[in-house]
Amino acid sequence: MRSDFYKIAVIGGDKRQVYLARILAKKGYVVSVYGLCERIHDERIQEAASLKEALKNVEAAVGPAPFIRSGKVTGTYEVSDINIEVLFDELPENAVFFAGNIPDEVKRYAEGKGIRVYDMMKDELVAARNAVATAEGTVTEAITRSPVNLTKSRCLVLGYGRCGSVLTRLLKSLFCRVFVSEKDETRAADAFILADGIVSEAELTDAVENVDFIFNTVPERILPEEKLRNVGKNTWILDIASAPGGVDYRAAEVLSVNAVLLPGLPGRYAPASSAEILADFIESQVELR
Repeated sequence: MRSDFYKIAVIGGDKRQVYLARILAKKGYVVSVYGLCERIHDERIQEAASLKEALKNVEAAVGPAPFIRSGKVTGTYEVSDINIEVLFDELPENAVFFAGNIPDEVKRYAEGKGIRVYDMMKDELVAARNAVATAEGTVTEAITRSPVNLTKSRCLVLGYGRCGSVLTRLLKSLFCRVFVSEKDETRAADAFILADGIVSEAELTDAVENVDFIFNTVPERILPEEKLRNVGKNTWILDIASAPGGVDYRAAEVLSVNAVLLPGLPGRYAPASSAEILADFIESQVELR
């Protein structure tokens, strides 16, 4: 289908959505936007006055990644008419909806309305490319927050999936001593080649006491109160797992542990590059239709 006949609405989110709208417009798509984090100021893009207007006659709509945060569409807390019911009621039947980390119940609701749903973060190539922006943002946060140099520091990476493996390679390039904790035996074996040591689950309580940085990528409570009691006074825990993260934040506050949940790092540190990744995925699906 020719791009100049294909209308896409971009709604909500962070600066990735702003860059995404511009990229799609530059490619020739008809683009409408609503509820973005800032004004577009591009004559090729229609800034709609309502969600209903933005979705009129569209073939596709693009929501944020993650799609939902704190029970609402991400980044649209001041826009009252952007909610799941209005969104999927106003999207034309047989339209395509793109977003990231879409809850299963939301996907079922949309598909029940005749909407085809694509979770961009479940695509292997998107996730792999996105991990680079996440890792770079995490390193930036570590450098900004800690009183010690990241270079040649002692780091503990929890989880060796996409983000954990990319982050480990980046930390090693900064001459850090990196220890990895990973339950999966195959991933742990992969980590063994690059890391300075593998930390078992039984060793984790002691391991958190002897590092400058702890980077968590595991989306489960991997750092409960009993482990947080051993974390050093100057150690920083940077949690990049999906909300609610892997840290007992209430206990961390009581114990004065330096811990922070860092959602949406690609949108803060590499919105243009991240938008290019999303645009490539969207265009690949549009071309298949």
